Order: sequence, then structure tokens, then C-alpha cells
Amino acid sequence: MKILRGVVFDMDGVLINSEPMIRACAQEAAAKLGFSISDATYVTWMGLPSVQLKDAIRRSMGATFPMEAFYEEYKKRWGRKVESGKLVANPGIETLLGVLKKESVPMAVATSTVREHAIESLRTTNLLTYFDTIVGGDNVQNGKPAPDIYRYAARKINVPTNQCIALEDSEIGVKSAVSAGLHVIMIPDLVAPNSDIRKLPEHIVASTVDAADLVLELITCGI
Repeated sequence: MKILRGVVFDMDGVLINSEPMIRACAQEAAAKLGFSISDATYVTWMGLPSVQLKDAIRRSMGATFPMEAFYEEYKKRWGRKVESGKLVANPGIETLLGVLKKESVPMAVATSTVREHAIESLRTTNLLTYFDTIVGGDNVQNGKPAPDIYRYAARKINVPTNQCIALEDSEIGVKSAVSAGLHVIMIPDLVAPNSDIRKLPEHIVASTVDAADLVLELITCGI
């Protein structure tokens, strides 16, 4: 029997229903500047840490794309959506976190988002206090899909990677968690996994509610 005693969560698309908001803000900001970001292009950026993300945007959008102006426009729109209360936890997540916290299961966040921004998003959605540690993309040298962030998060909660569950929604995140040696549950968000990606995680579920039920089943076997 596998002993699973820690859980590491991706944030955007797993803990928080943020990916559709992020995409909308990016597309609106680009349109304001006379550019267009397709859904297919946006998907290739999902899960990337900030440095790689900027490089990916430049490759996708071309040398004339006004990066600084784009980020300013994006931040304005994101701020308005957050202030209007549109940033919320995904269904089933707070219940899952409450049960895991009650059972003293070590929990971490491993997100490509800069740690400071991740903390603010988790605070806004009332999830911050559940976690033992928050690891952002700026806390590791090599971001997702490299395994570094998941290895570091597992180390921070003092649980071996092979005793940790990872919850991920993106192809890049799944590759990171699998290569780090965690037991991966994938919850596809904006795009369905292709046949190659479907081979990587141990479980693929349809929703965060299903993921919560599965995590509790797997973890309580070892409690």
C-alpha cells in the first residue's frame, strides 16, 4: 500500500478559478493595444513562470509586441476583476483543505506565480491560512516543467516526494510534478490533455470536487 501523507497544490486553475480570468485579462489587454491573443496561443503559456512566460509571449506575439504596455493593461483589468469579487476558490477546495488541516496533513502550494502575488491571491480567496508553505516561481531557479518547485515544496513540508500527492491542471505542471516523483492528480482546466499527457498522471478527474474526493480517499488510507 502506498503511504501518502502530504499534498502539494498548484494554484491557478486548481485552488482558484483564475485561468479564465487570466486569459480574459490578457486578451482584453492585447486587444486594447491592437493585438489578438487566440485561446490556442494562451494555452501554450499556461503554467510557465514569469521569466519563461515573457519569452513565450515574445515568441508568440512577435518583436513589435509592446510588452510593458501589455503588462500595465493586464494588471489594470486583473485588479478590477479581483476588486469586484470574481476571484474565488474552486468548488470543493475549501472543504478539502479544512479536512486535511484538521487531520494535520502537511500542505504546500507550488505555483509559477511570483510568491508575493500568490500570497495575495490566496488571501483574497480565504485560502492562505490552510497552507504550511507557499512556493512561488521566483523561489526556484528552474520553473515548471522542471521538477525543482515540487521537490522544494515537498522538502519545505518535510515529506518525501514519493509520499506526496500533487494536484495540477496544466501540461507543464503535470510534467513538473511527475518528474519530481509525486503522485499526480490532473484536473484539466482550459484544455483537454492530449494522448501523451494522459499517460503521465496517475489520475485524471473531471472537476476539483472529484479531485477533493480522491485526495481524501488516498490520504485517509495512511492516516
